[in-house]
Amino acid sequence: MSSTSISVVVSLYNERPALDELCCRLTSVLSTLAQPYEIIFIDDGSTDGSIEKLREFRSVYPSVRYFRFRRNFGKSAALAAGFRAARYEIIATLDADLQDIPEQLPLLLEQLEHGYDLVSGWRYQRRDKLTRRIGSMIYNRVTSLLTGVRLHDINCGFKCYRREVLDEVMVYGERHRYIPVLASYRGFRLGEVTIEHARRKHGSSRYGMERVLGGFFSLLTVILMTRYTNKPLHFFGLMGLLLAGLGSAIDLYLIALRVLFNQWLSNRPLLIIGTFLVIVGVQLILFGLLAEMIAFSYRRETDYSVVESSDEKDLSFSPDEPAIGISRGKNR
Repeated sequence: MSSTSISVVVSLYNERPALDELCCRLTSVLSTLAQPYEIIFIDDGSTDGSIEKLREFRSVYPSVRYFRFRRNFGKSAALAAGFRAARYEIIATLDADLQDIPEQLPLLLEQLEHGYDLVSGWRYQRRDKLTRRIGSMIYNRVTSLLTGVRLHDINCGFKCYRREVLDEVMVYGERHRYIPVLASYRGFRLGEVTIEHARRKHGSSRYGMERVLGGFFSLLTVILMTRYTNKPLHFFGLMGLLLAGLGSAIDLYLIALRVLFNQWLSNRPLLIIGTFLVIVGVQLILFGLLAEMIAFSYRRETDYSVVESSDEKDLSFSPDEPAIGISRGKNR
């Protein structure tokens, strides 16, 4: 591990009080762990003077680089900028609030050496408020159930990646939460290691209802893009069939009441509900058909990820039609 070359990406927003200790500890760990290495700070539009600290670091630590956003664009944008700027083949991420312990970076790297492409930390004993721990537990279980990715702490910011993972996964919106899901869909091996979690020393968490809703909608997007990218009719058609089937059952029940028991239906709200469900179900099926046509017309991304080839021709992309977010892998 002494020959490991690593880029550490740290996104931050108003974390000035923690930066001195974070940079000192990270530098101490990396100086004995990796050669060469770099620490890339992404200032996501901080307003507390964090950029002044980053300028100081740059003059003291040759391995430190930084980028400052004009405004707060969000963590996904910050990580995407850091990934793009990273120079080395192994890339690690951690939060700037010191709840992720830099000294545990060797644990993730060691797991990465066991043949994994992405290793995520598992904060087994979280040092957060009870409400946040419960919310995180529900989120992780729902995400695991819906995506099939068996990680205990998928939203942990302490992760290590091989570069080819990030070459094939596009990060934007709230998709940084679901990089493991997207990587698993592309066929990369995922690992997990138990790490310690420190209490927050400075400031307060910025996770609120807005991020919960954003994460939920991003989860739906990721599920659609991984499982149903090339078959949207399966997604919308299934919902349409369920709703249309339920509406048809209701209407058949009411028809039976009218024919067999001579009951009037004009005063039955159930008739409106049944008819409404049938109409919505049919519309969803038609929407799925239109989505299939659009996906076929604008299809640009390959369905596979080539890890090795004896042929000079790279099948990962078409020269006439570049893939979006797809690695142009080298023959090995």
